[in-house]
Amino acid sequence: MAAAVVDSAMEVVPALVEEAAPEAAGLSCLVNLPGEVLEYILCSGSLTAADIGRVSSTCRRLRELCQGSGKVWKEQFRVRWPSLMKHYSPTDYVNWLEEYKVRQKAGLEARKIVASFSKRFFSEHVPCNGFSDIENLEGPEIFFEDELVCILNMEGRKALTWKYYAKKILYYLRQQKILNNLKAFLQQPDDYESYLEGAVYIDQYCNPLSDISLKDIQAQIDSIVELVCKTLRGINSRHPSLAFKAGESSMIMEIELQSQVLDAMNHVLYDQLKFKGNRMDYYNALNLYMHQVLIRRTGIPISMSLLYLTIARQLGVPLEPVNFPSHFLLRWCQGAEGTTLDIFDYIYIDAFGKGKQLTVKECEYLIGQHVTAALYGVVNVKKVLQRMVGNLLSLGKREGIDQSYQLLRDSLDLYLAMYPDQVQLLLLQARLYFHLGIWPEKAGDAPFGQQKALSALPDRV
Repeated sequence: MAAAVVDSAMEVVPALVEEAAPEAAGLSCLVNLPGEVLEYILCSGSLTAADIGRVSSTCRRLRELCQGSGKVWKEQFRVRWPSLMKHYSPTDYVNWLEEYKVRQKAGLEARKIVASFSKRFFSEHVPCNGFSDIENLEGPEIFFEDELVCILNMEGRKALTWKYYAKKILYYLRQQKILNNLKAFLQQPDDYESYLEGAVYIDQYCNPLSDISLKDIQAQIDSIVELVCKTLRGINSRHPSLAFKAGESSMIMEIELQSQVLDAMNHVLYDQLKFKGNRMDYYNALNLYMHQVLIRRTGIPISMSLLYLTIARQLGVPLEPVNFPSHFLLRWCQGAEGTTLDIFDYIYIDAFGKGKQLTVKECEYLIGQHVTAALYGVVNVKKVLQRMVGNLLSLGKREGIDQSYQLLRDSLDLYLAMYPDQVQLLLLQARLYFHLGIWPEKAGDAPFGQQKALSALPDRV
């Protein structure tokens, strides 16, 4: 992962003061022990990195045992920075001594920058260019972030100012990385339909200090899929979905077999796991974050639909998202493949309403109005994410307790990442920053007399 940044191992693992050389008989007795025993002793946890550096300089046998890619330095790295181990594959070749040196250097750089923030911005907000030093750092960003997390996790009320700026820097770093990933994701062709991946980017951007990953969320969904398969096996032990391997994108064409999958899904999601639409706390941003939907087992129509859609597609049912006004839906095709279809050839699924299957007329009853056929059409990933972020914008405008307007700021960033030419939103963002006294250089010449740019946006969910 990391390149050699420091010339010598002794720059990071300096030898302590010279000590008397061990007696020849004692050293001979030690090095004659089996390698596994020596390795066990050196990995026991009682020796520091400095100790390992001194041990490795005593003789050839111990130097070979303490080579950079061996278990001894891996254990030193693991004990010192356990949270980083998840970023390494067991099959990768890693020079752990070099990793140790680079991580140590990144930690020193991180503390130096946090200390400089404390001195420079103690009485003012961090300006736009205040983060320029961070953007020019050498070495893996994950090491720098890890040190910031270590600062945040310091016990008690120590170094509160350091923690304050470490949090700001970590927030900025992660959001910049997530925003870049989202922009790259949005460049995918229209037929790239990873709705869950896009939703996770939104979740991560609004919760940059939380440990949220697509891999973890997909693992939780996979566990739900396993429960559905168990139920499906009781319905039809020879169902083709039971033979699907992880990551397969096969689709089942027979309507009856698709219906069996949906029946099993509804039983697991709503009866067994007790997922439900959040009617009691509908206007809560947590309802839009996929990791929270899985934890709390509740959400609003769009987030519940994305969960339902993801599970159905993994099991071979080709559901599609429908950007229905006021209530996001899924559609399930009932017509023959290759024929001309209209809106009446679909059943519409309300994941918010426990997977209820609706006709066109029942969809109109659901929202209390007649709508045109165009609103029953399928939408692509970008439109789905636009609606999710639009919901967050609406919720951000409702903020009353959090005077930092963090949700509004985050949702504006996300919306402008997808649609950078939205002039009204750019003006709103400038006025918001000016109002908060944050990054006034972003405010530019925004006209203050204009009406609020988002007042006309519908509160669609």
